[in-house]
Amino acid sequence: MRRAVMGPVAVLILSGAVATAPALSQDEERPVVSEAQPADGPPAVPEPAELWVNGNAAYEAGDFGRAVALYREMREMGVDNGHLHYNLGNAYLRAGELGRSIASYRRALKLLPRDEDASANLTFARRSARDEIAPPEPPVLLRTVLFWHYSLAPVEVMRSAVLVGLGFWIVLAVRLYRPASEVLRWSAVCLLVIGLALAGSLVAHAAFSFPVAVVLPQEIDLHAAAGEGSVVRFRLHAGTEVRVIEQRPEWVRIELPSVPSVSETPGAVGDGQRGWSKREYLEIVE
Repeated sequence: MRRAVMGPVAVLILSGAVATAPALSQDEERPVVSEAQPADGPPAVPEPAELWVNGNAAYEAGDFGRAVALYREMREMGVDNGHLHYNLGNAYLRAGELGRSIASYRRALKLLPRDEDASANLTFARRSARDEIAPPEPPVLLRTVLFWHYSLAPVEVMRSAVLVGLGFWIVLAVRLYRPASEVLRWSAVCLLVIGLALAGSLVAHAAFSFPVAVVLPQEIDLHAAAGEGSVVRFRLHAGTEVRVIEQRPEWVRIELPSVPSVSETPGAVGDGQRGWSKREYLEIVE
């Protein structure tokens, strides 16, 4: 069941609207809340559905910190779907955690790429970022050639590829009994082309995709090397999205995707600059 529509971003910010009845997954039924444990048994552990309802109630009541905690608990239990990340992004945004809200909206759009509410709220959150740096995106050519890939969730691409492949082999099997059928021949050709396109998009995504990091604190220093004592090359601020090019246990090396449109202050950042940040200052979206 699709969650209730949030409406314009202004409604989100001014009235605190939240998706009140989304499915916990696009493909799975909502888990059933377990019955209470007997008095002498272990304490009952909340089920995802119970956490979801309580999280939505906390959001509606204006207790955004509790809403975040409940949604995060769902994630820790293994729930991973676009509706959860969307609501988590809303709660983070209202709680003043700009970086985490942007990271959550990015995750939501990976799983719900056609969701207009998530896209609108991400755009709104990005406007609040101090650094005027365009977020890292796949190359324009790749997005143009593989347009269908960026309009479908990964699971949708995989399922489509499986169904097309199955249809292709069924058509070939039928052609054994009707080899002269032009309809079957062209059906097989079309299915083969579609199947190759879907498979190619999966390969291209694996080859060209890269993790993105979002800055969490109000301001961080980017160093020339992975160490506190190294030279500070430039500074970034909460909500800035950067490309991750190397990860270590405590440090992450990032690259800026583009030049800020306005930057005349000391320490200004430029196109393609790289630097090291402590991992704790970033939220990485794979």
